[in-house]
Amino acid sequence: MNKTLKIIIPIVCIFVLTIIIIISLAISNNKAENTEEYKLGNDTIKSIKTVLGKRDVKSVSKKNSKGLTTQEIEYKSDTVQDDLLEYTEYLRNGEGFEPINDMDLSIIPSTIELARESEDSGQIIKIKIDYDSSVYTITIKKEEGTFEIDENTM
Repeated sequence: MNKTLKIIIPIVCIFVLTIIIIISLAISNNKAENTEEYKLGNDTIKSIKTVLGKRDVKSVSKKNSKGLTTQEIEYKSDTVQDDLLEYTEYLRNGEGFEPINDMDLSIIPSTIELARESEDSGQIIKIKIDYDSSVYTITIKKEEGTFEIDENTM
């Protein structure tokens, strides 16, 4: 093999691998943006995209620790308060979630927390939404426990 081929072949391989990585990242980001529901074990919750329409996803992460799953999705929005008002109403009326802290969307930045019993016995699903005026992060967590409604947070 001549010297030119010895130089060109590794460069072409690196170029092709770079293109494959870029395409893979674009496909995975597109899947995150098109997520119709959040899934944790046997529990499925309609995503904010499904309830409100397309939203700008900034990041997605999923963690498993000791058999428990946490999923975190960060969204960018010009209508944070409207988005969260509509989505939390859906979660309460359509998914059976109840607030576990005071929900006052006029306080910026702040956090909303809701919970319900899981489909899996002895576990609960918690949704925590941290937000400011332009970004909100939805963290969905499944953990051991039971859920009782606190009349003071309703």
